[in-house]
Amino acid sequence: MTKTLTNLGFLILLFCGYSAAVTANPADEAETLIQELAAEKGYPADKLRTLLQGASRNQQVIDSLNRPAETIHTWKTYRPIFLKQNRIEAGVAYWEKNRATLDRAYAIYGVPPEIIVAIVGVETFYGKRPGSISILDALYTQAYHYPKRYQFGRAQLKAFLQILMEEQMEPAMAMGSYAGAMGTPQFIPTSYLSYAVDFDGDGKRDIWGNDADVIGSVANYFSRHNWQKDQLVALPGKRIEPGQPYYIEPAQGATKPDTPLNALASAGIAPTLPTSISPDALATVLHLQGAEGAEFWLGLNNFYVITRYNHSNLYAMAVFQLSQEIRALKNGAAS
Repeated sequence: MTKTLTNLGFLILLFCGYSAAVTANPADEAETLIQELAAEKGYPADKLRTLLQGASRNQQVIDSLNRPAETIHTWKTYRPIFLKQNRIEAGVAYWEKNRATLDRAYAIYGVPPEIIVAIVGVETFYGKRPGSISILDALYTQAYHYPKRYQFGRAQLKAFLQILMEEQMEPAMAMGSYAGAMGTPQFIPTSYLSYAVDFDGDGKRDIWGNDADVIGSVANYFSRHNWQKDQLVALPGKRIEPGQPYYIEPAQGATKPDTPLNALASAGIAPTLPTSISPDALATVLHLQGAEGAEFWLGLNNFYVITRYNHSNLYAMAVFQLSQEIRALKNGAAS
């Protein structure tokens, strides 16, 4: 009983603190954030205040956040969104344009060009669709005008102000999505602070207009999430019927590899393994609902790493298959 009352009291206090935070005057809350950053980073409070004075509530952000959940996709409906010929051809063009930079990123981080190209292809069609909403307004709105996103919005707004100070950027330069994802690779501000790199040495980490920084930042993100150089991403598996070992229902959420390939091979699920992969490498069984019925895949470590960018098996499979199509077209065009 004591434990129950203690937990209840904690929840009441937590709720009261949360409610007070999200119902307080936005100007007062913004000033608190300014004082935090000034104390932690030594930034001039007046400069931070000037930056935040330009922020405003954006009704479009609120409307987008309130929009009913998007249609739940299966692989049958998700794949055609990204595996289109124009996206594949544009990926080859982006690769050719940035060949030297992609090669350098591969040498440093071990992430192959086709994966980096596919990420920016899926995220923003190679920088052509990065979003048109002010990141400052999007995060200010979430922090102080949308209680459900208060914690996220405040943390990302704080990180964004740090970016503006460190990069000496004007807020108007930073555009992106209503959720606060920025630039060509759609990094949220905390990801930018952790993973963005100045890949061309010009003193800026520009993920909006500098392909070199975009490429280096995506490669660094993958490397920091344990991408394994020259290792496979996924293998097609053999069909598994309900009741058989390792059968799973179709799922969109990512699962970390936990089963040795040799165990899956013994169960008749894995294909003949290429010599480039260790038979005791870990994999996870993926069940996707494709255009022609059930598809089974074996996701390896690098497949899981892609899901660290977006926690969806459908997303990771779209990136993987787009990368393969881009590489195939590029190699075919070069032959």
